[in-house]
Amino acid sequence: MAEWPGDSRGARACSRPEAEPETGGIAEPHGMTEAGEPAAYPVVEPAAYPAVEPPAEPAVAEPITGRVGLLAGLVCALAMLLVGPLLGLLWSVSAPRLDVQAVLSGAMSVFGVQSTIDAYFAMICAVAGLVGGLVAYLRAADAGWPVPIGLAAGGIGGSLLAGWVGHLRRSGQVLDALPPNATPLLRDLVDFQVRATGLYLVLPGVALLVLSVALWAGGTAPGWPRRRR
Repeated sequence: MAEWPGDSRGARACSRPEAEPETGGIAEPHGMTEAGEPAAYPVVEPAAYPAVEPPAEPAVAEPITGRVGLLAGLVCALAMLLVGPLLGLLWSVSAPRLDVQAVLSGAMSVFGVQSTIDAYFAMICAVAGLVGGLVAYLRAADAGWPVPIGLAAGGIGGSLLAGWVGHLRRSGQVLDALPPNATPLLRDLVDFQVRATGLYLVLPGVALLVLSVALWAGGTAPGWPRRRR
């Protein structure tokens, strides 16, 4: 069938529909409202995500203050004082004995024996300080500053008592073995006593060191209180 010139039906059938303008991924509103206005854009609600709770902070024990802290420090000081005489007895029993006759004949050096006696005193005080520091950490770590002060003061007093008790136990035996005409210098050399006075700081020093290391290893700041796990 011949087409009439000017007939646009074939052109409309072969032509492609015009492309809709791009809207950047946002859907255009469709339809009209009753008032004749274009419909609003559809509202898309965001996906609901579970609420993330912040990590819980570790519980911190309340510091012990006042009378309880002072009482803990006093107990530490008294314990270190009371253990001093026991350490002195142990030192006098375990320390090597000086052979006065061998010293007088020149077969034994008095200085070598005295250094060994001091070494025994230092080892005994170090072990006692280790035990004292651990007990203070386990029983009174939350008491605050009175505990180290009690350990220091009581440790010094306990060391002095240990040296005094050991001297009383062994000094008389050694001096009685000397001849009546022994000089004061010889008596002082063979006397049973602590020669190095710095050893009196071993007991409190080790106790404070053990307490500090235990507090640090247990996650506690130097100023207390101890952190509970």
